[in-house]
Amino acid sequence: MTTDFFAALAQAGEKVEKTLDAILSALPENKVTEAMRYSLMSGGKRLRPALVYETAKLFGKSGGNIDRLAAAIEMIHTYSLIHDDLPCMDDDDFRRGKPSCHKKFGEANAVLAGDALLNLAAETLLDGDFSAEYFRAAAFVFRCSGIYGMVGGQAVDIDAETPRDFETLDYLTENKTAKLMMASVGAACICCGGSGEEFNALVKFAENFGKAFQAADDLLDSAQGDGISYVKILGVHDTKARIAEYNILAGQCVKIFGEKATFFRELCSFNSSREK
Repeated sequence: MTTDFFAALAQAGEKVEKTLDAILSALPENKVTEAMRYSLMSGGKRLRPALVYETAKLFGKSGGNIDRLAAAIEMIHTYSLIHDDLPCMDDDDFRRGKPSCHKKFGEANAVLAGDALLNLAAETLLDGDFSAEYFRAAAFVFRCSGIYGMVGGQAVDIDAETPRDFETLDYLTENKTAKLMMASVGAACICCGGSGEEFNALVKFAENFGKAFQAADDLLDSAQGDGISYVKILGVHDTKARIAEYNILAGQCVKIFGEKATFFRELCSFNSSREK
């Protein structure tokens, strides 16, 4: 990876955190908003906002609605993590090296913080400069994050009667992990007036990258827990092979953008070599 790649990641994080801080600062002060800030501003890779910003760069766009998309998608991602950590879901006591939201603020406040972040994402998008393209972009975000996407994937994940085979894993990963990345590039492409061919290329990139990202996460997760994972289904060797395969497919998807898609190709390399 080049220094430009890491600079782009850092810049995306700084930009979205500035937007998020401004939005959070306008909220009333109480336990729920404290919990929202605790979870939303706790760091993380900010990959989804980076995908929004870098997609917009392909079309020479920035600011305004792009900032709103990046912030809203990060809010949706964070609400999903808060709810995933709850005892009724994955029951995790820690997130990013700190107590998870429900351990810090209690289960009731964690539920409300997640609900409020989802609602705030909608409010943020609805505060945009609307055009037909922007309306379709916002709709695509919520389709990817709802029952046809992230929520649907989580439903499969918690269903104990669902078969634990590769087909289930593939469906779960596409929906629970990849769909929000697909929302990031797809919504930004729509918002910027991209063509159908460009939209399809970016969404297929994000689908393959999202699967590679989850497979890499599974390799790094030594505990694995009781859930389904690439390592449990395929083993370590074949999981690494699968990551390489997804990376190749992802890279092929963005060929139509030429050298402008360097960030996307380097993102795949970053994912293959990351240690957390």
